[in-house]
Amino acid sequence: MLAVFRPRSLSSPSPTPTTLLHLLLPLLLWASFSPSLLLRGVRGAEGEGGVTDAPPPTRQNVTFPWRVLPGMTSFPSREQSVALSASVNWSVVYPTHELYPNATFVYNMRHQRFPQFIYYVHSLEDVQKVLLFAREHNLFVAVRSSGHSFTGRSTHDGALVLNLQNMKGMQFNLDSPRGPAGEVTVESGNTWLEVYRAVHVEGTDTGEGGEVRRRVIVGGSAHAVAMGGYVQGGGHSPICRKLGLAVDNLLEAELVLANGTKAVVNENGTTLTSMSSGETTHTDDASLFWALRGGGGGTWGVVTTFTFKLHHAPQRIRRVTLNWALYYLGTPIGTSTVKHVLKQLGRLSADWGGYLIVSGATLDLQSAGLLTLFLNHFGTDDSPSNSDVDDLLDYYTLAQFGKNDTRFDTFMDYEETVYDPPSAYTYIYNNFISNHTLDDEAKLDSLVEFLMGLVVAPSYTSVQICTGVLIGGKMAEVESGVTPVNPKFREGLLSMSCGISWSDYVIRDSFYINKALVMRDKLAAIGDGVYFNEPAEDLDDWKVQFWGNANTYDRLLEIKQRWDPEGFFWCRNCVGSDLAATDAAGICSCDCPGDPETGSPAAKALPYPMIVCVLASVVVMVAEVFLVGLFGF
Repeated sequence: MLAVFRPRSLSSPSPTPTTLLHLLLPLLLWASFSPSLLLRGVRGAEGEGGVTDAPPPTRQNVTFPWRVLPGMTSFPSREQSVALSASVNWSVVYPTHELYPNATFVYNMRHQRFPQFIYYVHSLEDVQKVLLFAREHNLFVAVRSSGHSFTGRSTHDGALVLNLQNMKGMQFNLDSPRGPAGEVTVESGNTWLEVYRAVHVEGTDTGEGGEVRRRVIVGGSAHAVAMGGYVQGGGHSPICRKLGLAVDNLLEAELVLANGTKAVVNENGTTLTSMSSGETTHTDDASLFWALRGGGGGTWGVVTTFTFKLHHAPQRIRRVTLNWALYYLGTPIGTSTVKHVLKQLGRLSADWGGYLIVSGATLDLQSAGLLTLFLNHFGTDDSPSNSDVDDLLDYYTLAQFGKNDTRFDTFMDYEETVYDPPSAYTYIYNNFISNHTLDDEAKLDSLVEFLMGLVVAPSYTSVQICTGVLIGGKMAEVESGVTPVNPKFREGLLSMSCGISWSDYVIRDSFYINKALVMRDKLAAIGDGVYFNEPAEDLDDWKVQFWGNANTYDRLLEIKQRWDPEGFFWCRNCVGSDLAATDAAGICSCDCPGDPETGSPAAKALPYPMIVCVLASVVVMVAEVFLVGLFGF
């Protein structure tokens, strides 16, 4: 080694280009396998609280169930899966199929996975057959309707994905006494935009006096989101402060249990229909319905239909949009504005709902960071609550980027103006922000500082953003325990979901995730409780964070073990997900700290990077000897 780095002469001690290459190439190769090493040296000062020598935040250990995966001798053959798909009117997509890239696409591209089978089902009977096939072969099953799970609950490597997107049926009963304005039964493959459009048309009739009567339904704001996971996690909405959460408006659900049994659940109990015999039985036990109303999706069964209350539509929907810049020429100018806006949100009546969004994006050459309010009023122009936003409309600063005050004749007209965020590589985290935060100056200042700090991105190819959904109002009128929903969700001011998105793909995941975890901890020190549908994927205390207390979780777990005693349905940080399962041979599931990103048990780390570096060094040494001999330098 000393011979390679020798100076050519005593008067020329500088290293040659080839010796520099020899020095740097192994380092660069090692850094390519260990991005954090390169980042410490090159990007250590990048962003606020850039990467330092401090140990990174720890990731959560995950207990995975034992399942048969591709490559195992007991994994079903292609012929077996084709025979299943040929028995009914459906399609199945394999990794070699031209539709596979589209079939596996998810909105958080960090959780792109590679399932082995993707079955597109059309009916409850299809679901039953697929589940029995999966149980026979002990396959991992992931249930998907739209692919919007930020933590990857709707996909898994080597799994059988049960895709519900073709289940589009809807049935209206405008005279039903179970809802203020009737009810609608919706199959799980419908997106909320499809439901809103159908309610706008089918939910319109004429009253006794000849007046046109329109209806609305409580659902998600994003157009492409379907209802399966959304509803079971609680389901906030632009109108939830006026009409409650989605689970507060759920009347009934139909689902397939792990053993293939059809279950219809509502507040009056559970009706079971055996798949094999067709025999129907009824029990007054409504615990499964209770669990579905906020106990989280992916763990109770495959829900095929939901029945919701319909409500009379307001005279019109009023939307107020306000924007303020946060920084000008690098100087913070929005601190007082953020604080003032937060206090005003705490004074809004339940007629007002909507969103507070803080983006760290650069606006132009001079301004950065944007605070935006999207507020919607459910009522009439004569409602006294219209004046709740007068202060915000009159609050002018030099940082204001504009305002808009618009009336829409129908909820559908309002909803058509909403746009869905694009897909991205993202790590998100969430906390509920209490109204009490507004009375605690120290916490309020911490929240303002946190939101202002979103402008400082970890890199030039990333952005930080927070979306705070206005909660409380009608949601808070439901007594604790009526549903499993965390009381902090019902009583709070904002459900604050934040995250870092980046465009340099998976090669820098650990860098951005570590940054997000630091920000997660800062928000957690201010908030209390986490929304099941939009959580950080690393939560050691997820049972209390999701449901508020150990008693609620224990009740959910008891229901899980009653209706799915073998733990067949599994998803990350879902009820019962931390319980070890064994196969027939007694092989246990694993507690895997090493690979939380892939959602699969991690292999032991092998020293491949070091081997590559050593081999590269040898190649460079040989090249240098050759060059020195050939050219004399």
